[in-house]
Amino acid sequence: MNFKTIYGFTLIELMVVMVIISVILTFVSLSIGDGGISRTLELEGKRFSSLVTLAREESIMQAKEMGISFEDNSYQFYVLEGQKWHPQTARDDIFRHRILPPAIQIELQIEGMPVDKDSMPQLLILSSGELTPFEVIFSAEEADAYHVTGTALGEIHASY
Repeated sequence: MNFKTIYGFTLIELMVVMVIISVILTFVSLSIGDGGISRTLELEGKRFSSLVTLAREESIMQAKEMGISFEDNSYQFYVLEGQKWHPQTARDDIFRHRILPPAIQIELQIEGMPVDKDSMPQLLILSSGELTPFEVIFSAEEADAYHVTGTALGEIHASY
């Protein structure tokens, strides 16, 4: 009788390897995740900063006065037509009404003071390229606030 030795893995060895792989994948997925609320604040702040820059350029190119109106968890772009402000809706929906995720609050400050949300719009973007100097604060209870500031000359800065 000629018996050949068969080499392979036992069931227990395979199960141990599967457990090790699943633990590693769990830690990797937790470390990557969605970034949490801080990441969401940063994304919303950067989106707002980019939209203001784009609105400023659009205002200059089209020779139109634009503005932004704020609520507790949303903001809306407006354009001045005649003597009335109208919601701005571009063909590709860039300047649509933006509603923030439920945990995020937005606050506009001009010269360090909160702004009355009844006036519309609160932040002006002029066709000359000038802006109302502002600070917009994106905040949530469990994270540091993200600040977007703009100068009268149209410079935009964003940071924690």
